[in-house]
Amino acid sequence: MTNQLMYVLLQFTWGILQNLAGLVMFLACKMLGCKSKKYKNAVATKWNNKYGSVSLGMFLFVTDDEDETLVAHEYGHSLQSLFLGPLFFFVIGIPSICWAAFGDNYRKKHNKTYYEFYTESWSNELVGLDKYRCFIVKPEVADAEKETNE
Repeated sequence: MTNQLMYVLLQFTWGILQNLAGLVMFLACKMLGCKSKKYKNAVATKWNNKYGSVSLGMFLFVTDDEDETLVAHEYGHSLQSLFLGPLFFFVIGIPSICWAAFGDNYRKKHNKTYYEFYTESWSNELVGLDKYRCFIVKPEVADAEKETNE
């Protein structure tokens, strides 16, 4: 079974709740003329949302689809969906939305970046980003190193 097929199968079984919500949002965005492209095993859709980006299972909704670190970060949330399944909304979704909506004063007072909250730092860790949402090792460099070691 291919990785892509396994990813989709797991997203639409174990992670069915967030993927159904993502599918509805994806279809609504498509009706509004939003453009989408494949990112790894997920679908990244550029949307004009003043509140930022969001991931719902394999559906990534990003404000800038040319910003690879943003798309990678959202893809990290889709991996969290694979791990957590029906717990995703409670462990990641709701806390992440609260952190984004209400955490600004705390971040300023304690000199924290947005990506230091556990939901965001775990997402970044899964895709090789640091607390400033920069790649620790560029993906193309990591791929080249992997090929030379094989």
